[in-house]
Amino acid sequence: MEFPFDVDALFPERITVLDQHLRPPARRPGTTTPARVDLQQQIMTILDELGKASAKAQHLPAPITSASRMQSNRHVVYILKDTAARPAGKGAIIGFLKVGYKKLFVLDDREAHNEVEPLCILDFYIHESMQRHGHGRELFQYMLQKERVEPHQLAIDRPSPKLLKFLNKHYNLETTVPQVNNFVIFEGFFAHQHRPPTPSLRASRHSRAAEVDPTPAPARKLPPKRAEGDIKPYSSSDREFLKVAVEPPWPLNRAPRRAMPAAHPPPRSSSLGNSPDRGPLRPFVPEQELLRSLRLCPPHPTARLLLASDPGGSPAQRRRTSSLPRSDESRY
Repeated sequence: MEFPFDVDALFPERITVLDQHLRPPARRPGTTTPARVDLQQQIMTILDELGKASAKAQHLPAPITSASRMQSNRHVVYILKDTAARPAGKGAIIGFLKVGYKKLFVLDDREAHNEVEPLCILDFYIHESMQRHGHGRELFQYMLQKERVEPHQLAIDRPSPKLLKFLNKHYNLETTVPQVNNFVIFEGFFAHQHRPPTPSLRASRHSRAAEVDPTPAPARKLPPKRAEGDIKPYSSSDREFLKVAVEPPWPLNRAPRRAMPAAHPPPRSSSLGNSPDRGPLRPFVPEQELLRSLRLCPPHPTARLLLASDPGGSPAQRRRTSSLPRSDESRY
């Protein structure tokens, strides 16, 4: 696959490995170095064209490999260039292989679910004019050595019939374990433990955490639960707080303050006419009892003086007057 720029100068090695950052590889000494932005743009163009060619060869409705997908996922792509043919002195691309670690739920021989994170073959393409020349095996073998995995440890995402024949021919992978998803695994997949990728950010983060503190963090102790018998609706301090008088807002607080009542006022009766300063009123006295008490009451000394000094009244007259019968009503 040819491009309008110098592919041989962009990729110095025969096989170039690119991650999600799409950084251009190191330049050879003595070669002119264009702007770094232009180099990254050329890499993005190569990935987009390779993804379209792969989707067309596999009869896919849309490409599954592009520069934008690479930048949004932690995948790795291996690009193989042609070092022999140099059309117009610019070089050419033979094919590519995209891999990445994914967390999957797969079934084993007993149909039990297993959560694993194997290395997955996500896209594999060799140009039609360069197939059956050993380029696919060269690229695949380089990836196995770089990732340090065995062929039967791989999980393939929707492999094409050509890829299945390729794996059977070069690596004797024939018997598959049925799955309920689009991934295909082969017999012997569970024979080895799948370790995470070496350059992966997740693996490096986990390894650093294990080196710093290999022991698990102690569990946080919770305070003991209070017995339900000790729980009260409100404490005595809350009740004392309710007795404190709150100062009214302005301008009511400008009024002269009254003397605060005693903490424990004297007991008061529940009758309406009682007060804390004076005793209760005397009960009502009937009229007959009141007259009887007045009659039995001795006369006042002043009244005696007035009767003795009366000039118009002689003792005989007073006797006559007193001897006349009088009714009880006119007696007083």
